[in-house]
Amino acid sequence: MCTDSAIYAVTQFLTDIGVPFELLRHAPVVTTEESRQVIHVEGCMSCKSLYVKDKKSDRYYLVVLPFDKRADMRGLASYVGCAKFEFATEDKLYEDLHVHRGSVSPFAFLNEHGEYRAPLLIDREVWTAPKVKFHPCDNTATVILSSDGLKKFLSEINKQVIVVGG
Repeated sequence: MCTDSAIYAVTQFLTDIGVPFELLRHAPVVTTEESRQVIHVEGCMSCKSLYVKDKKSDRYYLVVLPFDKRADMRGLASYVGCAKFEFATEDKLYEDLHVHRGSVSPFAFLNEHGEYRAPLLIDREVWTAPKVKFHPCDNTATVILSSDGLKKFLSEINKQVIVVGG
């Protein structure tokens, strides 16, 4: 999806399923630290999303963590019975989710195609936060929604969710 159509697809889907959200437009941001500085929203969890794969298979996963939490690739992999994760290639990220690094978020699941659907591993802090924010598959905008809204989105797309961490 291209920029405006990606943003439209995400916001239209949220509207169609009755999930309230706020859309903020801004200069492009690539890192979570840039995003946190440009789009600071009081009481809202800043998140990072990582597309990873099991080192020994072709199974892929989307991992969502608080922006400042280190990704323990062995620990995260253990939740799905794998030894260790590694980052997916940029080509694979685009092939599977039609986004580039810096624009990855759970909203990219709207772009999944084919038989395999990547499970979501989401940190408990993100899962229980009052509000969360993610790029709508484009790093020039941010969608802010409640965690209940995120849960409804994931339920509507029938996404397998695995809550990880303490």
